[in-house]
Amino acid sequence: MNFKQLEAFYWLTRLKSYQRVADHIGLTQPAVSARISGLEDSLGIPLVDRAQSDFTLTEQGYEVAEYAETFLNLSETLTSRLKSKQKRRYTIGVVSMVTQTWAVTLRHKIAALPDPPLVDFYSGSNLDLRPMVKSGALDMAFVTGEAGLPQIVDSFSVQYHVGWVARPDVVGEINRPLTPDELRELPLVLYPHTSPLFGPVADLIEETKRRPNSRHTGNSLATICEMVRAGYGASAMPLVSLEPEITTGMLVEIPTTVQLAPLDIRCVHQNRARKAQTEQIFQLARQAAEEWVAAHPRYVSFRKA
Repeated sequence: MNFKQLEAFYWLTRLKSYQRVADHIGLTQPAVSARISGLEDSLGIPLVDRAQSDFTLTEQGYEVAEYAETFLNLSETLTSRLKSKQKRRYTIGVVSMVTQTWAVTLRHKIAALPDPPLVDFYSGSNLDLRPMVKSGALDMAFVTGEAGLPQIVDSFSVQYHVGWVARPDVVGEINRPLTPDELRELPLVLYPHTSPLFGPVADLIEETKRRPNSRHTGNSLATICEMVRAGYGASAMPLVSLEPEITTGMLVEIPTTVQLAPLDIRCVHQNRARKAQTEQIFQLARQAAEEWVAAHPRYVSFRKA
């Protein structure tokens, strides 16, 4: 398996035609077919269902397509950084909870500097950001503690309190905290395996047992928020992401007998080759996080090093 094979397969999933892929990347159609066949041979599985009259991926093909897109995004990000002539450009990777909360304040603080640098934000999951940190595609990264990356000395963290939430018509009247077994009886919106909340939630409600009600899965925090708002089911959420809806009564926080640990998000990477700029932006990030938490004390906490 090589990058050129993944590139050809990625464009095939988008353009759904060997000839259109050939035209797009400047190859002949047989060359594209050879790359796709080579990728299938190296993986030992068919990626395209050739028994169908229309272009159709196999189940494994859809999985490989997701990884192919990730590889191409990483390649484009790294290439653009290495070729960039704008030395003032700085890239910060953040998980979605930071994107939705104090990163907005950080952007405003950076923009207010006398000579503001060009800052790019890359928002993704731990899974997305981990290889970008290791490849040097990011100058700074804020992820959850489960990311498997070293943490910065003298850093800070923001803890996002996690609780169960749903629409009132989904859970009905609740007069006491629910046990994990009672939570299992509800329709639930769950996380993908790549989420740091997948393991704790699956362990709590023992998903290896029978599933007495509907189980839905969202591929991102934003999607899961929308599914909860729409009434698909209850979900364990960083509650601040739905604080307005909880405050207005559109959603209700479900009391439980067993509490989930908060999500702890902190800086795990800084570009020491750009020490002065990194220190300036890091201090602005600390201020932004502390100010945002002070304005939203109900569901988040700020922790110094």
